[in-house]
Amino acid sequence: MTSEPSHSKLEFAALTDVGQVRRQNEDAIAFSEGCAGCGFALLADGMGGHLAGEVASNMAVTIIQQALEQTLLRQANICSAPAEARQHLHGWMRDAIILANIRILQSAHSQIGCRGMGTTLVLALQYENTLSVAHVGDSRLYLLRGRILQQLTRDHSLLQEQITAGLIKPEQAALSNSRNIITRALGVGSLVEIELHDHDVQPGDIALLCSDGLTEMVSDLLIADLLHANRYSLPHACAQLVACANAYGGQDNISVVLMKIRENHDRAA
Repeated sequence: MTSEPSHSKLEFAALTDVGQVRRQNEDAIAFSEGCAGCGFALLADGMGGHLAGEVASNMAVTIIQQALEQTLLRQANICSAPAEARQHLHGWMRDAIILANIRILQSAHSQIGCRGMGTTLVLALQYENTLSVAHVGDSRLYLLRGRILQQLTRDHSLLQEQITAGLIKPEQAALSNSRNIITRALGVGSLVEIELHDHDVQPGDIALLCSDGLTEMVSDLLIADLLHANRYSLPHACAQLVACANAYGGQDNISVVLMKIRENHDRAA
């Protein structure tokens, strides 16, 4: 999945794979260009057994994408009023996520096969020189600048809480029985706690949204090396990341979405 060639400030690519162990792919991904200089990407990792996890993640991605696209279309003039736009972006993102949470809960209550389903969510919306991030659960967002990869989200998981409290060292995380227990998700309650924050970005930066099927298999150092080596071909970067996760065992579904702020020579190409 790649974006069509354009003169947009943004370039996208995405790939999802079932991995080497799971039978179903419960991840869902999407990206969208809004108005000039504004676009977003999102990823969800479902849970719930049978097909319920797949239902929850696809519902989250579809509902949030449609809600944001409709809002951005109605507010197309935001690109000429940056200060005003920044006041509203978090609200628009929050409203879309809350709507998805409500719809997932309704489906879980009305359909027996969907009871207990839920999903993580990570959403990145780029506007002007700001990347606004909203996330729930342990799906991550990284930013590559040059050769440096920075994790911009903090996992909403029991393991992360234990690390923060000093109960376990980061290097012991891979051996912990708590590493797959998340503390926040869409679809598990009427109220969803969303973490929102902004980050400055610049031309050449690449945002990576990914499920834990990547980060459980591939180190941050190797992710940085693969992204940097393939920074001028996002589809190839996606393929390399997924192939690497599969080569190291592919224990879970693997999904990646890349969003690059084009450099001037990229847009002229």
